[in-house]
Amino acid sequence: MNEIFIYTPTLNPRISYIFDLIFNQILGIPKVSLSTDLYAFNQTKEVAKINYSNHFIEDVLQFSPHSFLFETGIRAIRLDFKEHKNLMAAFFHPSTLHNQQAIFPFDPFALSFYLVSRYEEYLPFDADQFGRFSANNSQAYKHGFLQQPLVNLWAQRIKRLLQQHYPYLEYHSPSYQYTPTYDIDYAYAFLNKGWLRQGAAFAKNLLRLDRTTLVAQIKTWLRLQKDPYYTFDYLDSLDSTYQIHPIYFWLVGDYGTYDKNIHHSNKHFRELIQTKSQTHPIGIHPSFGSNRNQAITKKELYRLRDITQQSIQKSRQHFLMLQFPKTYSELAQLGIQEDYTMGYAQQLGFRASIAHPFYWYNLETEECTELQVFPFQLMDVTLNTYLNLTPKEAIKQAHQIIEQTKQVEGHLISIWHNNSFCEQAQWKGWRAVYEAILQEAVTKL
Repeated sequence: MNEIFIYTPTLNPRISYIFDLIFNQILGIPKVSLSTDLYAFNQTKEVAKINYSNHFIEDVLQFSPHSFLFETGIRAIRLDFKEHKNLMAAFFHPSTLHNQQAIFPFDPFALSFYLVSRYEEYLPFDADQFGRFSANNSQAYKHGFLQQPLVNLWAQRIKRLLQQHYPYLEYHSPSYQYTPTYDIDYAYAFLNKGWLRQGAAFAKNLLRLDRTTLVAQIKTWLRLQKDPYYTFDYLDSLDSTYQIHPIYFWLVGDYGTYDKNIHHSNKHFRELIQTKSQTHPIGIHPSFGSNRNQAITKKELYRLRDITQQSIQKSRQHFLMLQFPKTYSELAQLGIQEDYTMGYAQQLGFRASIAHPFYWYNLETEECTELQVFPFQLMDVTLNTYLNLTPKEAIKQAHQIIEQTKQVEGHLISIWHNNSFCEQAQWKGWRAVYEAILQEAVTKL
């Protein structure tokens, strides 16, 4: 038995999307069929069946729908989150509901769609200093499930019910995997910046009487030591030690307040990108400045294509600048197929409450797109800067996220920056943190 047949009184893009995500992409049921034909549903035999309606059908698993999935457009919704069987839930049915045969007192499909579509991020919100939707604004943070892949956890509960009711139903769900990623915001600390930038930085450190940085600058210029941010040899050693295949995201935007990488025309910077692109998958890291104008993103994408002579299909926004639906609409128009921005800077966890890649559903047009979203859960800056954790505390908190991801056979993705491996100032001792995370992350259940 490799098919599940679902009856719903109405079929629309939202319903098609969420049932495909839960049953096919997460649970791995090979064939998922939906129908509004009640007679055909009742006549079909020898397949697993689900009734997604308020019409009772004997001996069929019933999930009573909330009206949310039958709507179109975006509106302010006041959700009542509360715990049900040790997991948070919402979209509860009214107590006056005549049909009391439903498996759950709420609609897990409406809940999953709300979380994965990032519905709340389309609504007005109090932005942080960079204009971002912050973790503290999210329902997941407010109700204590940000560090749980809630969509996966409810999918597992549904799977257990199916196994009891249809023990011969087949599942080919994805297994746990780990992908490390690196954002290259500053390829070098002191080298290859041009004499004007280097001179200005030297003068600034001189005025601050920052002796440590001044000595490092001079030693680097005289080639008495490696540039502190040039940690790529170390990263290569991790590849072989831990058998990992990281993705590198390159910032090639013009110089600006929040965009301070090496100029894209610099010979050494171009050679570095070219070398890495021959051995590792790469992506564009659209600059902070690109959020003002899609033409800037397009220009940066062409720059990276020119440097690597490769088609660029992966992307992650610098500073995690993600605005719905603008950012994803523009990336899709530019031919990006995979985005790795889905996560928060301020907190660890599951921004979309899911531990698997998923296709972006555009609420503005009510359609599933071909842009695949790869959520990340762990970031160095979150642990070190935003949460201000010690190395020991960082390892402990990362462990909890890794365990949650493994529990649901999810896809763990981490973000680290090459300059975070410099072993200086605030990053002293953080190579050990990353290697502790690697050791656990690469080990399967």
